[in-house]
Amino acid sequence: MNHSLSQNFLLLLWVSLMASSFVVSKDLLPYANPIASTGLRFILASILMLPIILRENVWKKNTHLIGKKLIAQYSFISLFLVLFFLGLFEALKTTSAIRTSVIYTLVPLISVILTYTVLKTKTSKTKLLGFILGTIGAIWVLLTVNPESVKLLQWNSGDGIFLAACFSLSMHVMLVKKWGGDVPPAQGAFYIMMIGGIMLIPFLFLFGDLQTIAWQQIQFWKTLLYLTIFTTMATFFLQQYLVQQVGPNRLLAFTYLIPGLVAFAQGAVMPQLWSSLPGIALTLLALHLISRTQISRTQTSSIESEAP
Repeated sequence: MNHSLSQNFLLLLWVSLMASSFVVSKDLLPYANPIASTGLRFILASILMLPIILRENVWKKNTHLIGKKLIAQYSFISLFLVLFFLGLFEALKTTSAIRTSVIYTLVPLISVILTYTVLKTKTSKTKLLGFILGTIGAIWVLLTVNPESVKLLQWNSGDGIFLAACFSLSMHVMLVKKWGGDVPPAQGAFYIMMIGGIMLIPFLFLFGDLQTIAWQQIQFWKTLLYLTIFTTMATFFLQQYLVQQVGPNRLLAFTYLIPGLVAFAQGAVMPQLWSSLPGIALTLLALHLISRTQISRTQTSSIESEAP
């Protein structure tokens, strides 16, 4: 029980940090464009983590954690994450943030399809119902707290681009599960940030508008450091750890909470919060259904392992 509670706490911490990135990233827009801010976050996070990784690999001589095969695997893992961000930026040229938020709620369902196709992981009917209810609940919250909801029946080219980006994000998390099992969370997070940062460098120089970045503004550095430490380093570390503990599907299921968390963080007015309560209730029910079978299997495995 304590183990499942600690997992749920870490999942809530992870998704809370993820939700804060949606709010805080908006504060960085006056100082740097999205491509520049993302590239800088990856590069700065890699620099900050480098001493930790050097200590683990050089001082402790963990040379088996540095190899061509491992770098190749994490190159693919990072590539799909970079494709997600690039797809998001390109999609926002022809669609709105609220529409991408609605499409983003499909990520857990996409993950179910990919884990079944690639990892041969079957999903029970109870879990599948949970994913469907979670998608409905998250969309409900989005529609009740955002006035742009009336435009959601349209379909723009940016919507298709972001849907492809969501496949990339699901592929990224699934590959972490497939290839990251033997890599410590800090090591895996560092590889993702370092390789992702290298991949983003050309886009940083071509489309980052470096000359317009407000380098001299203290608020720019405060916001960038928060995004770097808490919503990049911490979230990538937690993701590396949790995806091996609970699996990609349950991890991504907690993203159903993001619309509600963002609504509260942005101070949604009471009528909106009241009307979003059914959606929040559906989301919580979905998490219960998705987590219940996972917890049951964990407890069963623990009992079997302790049996003489």
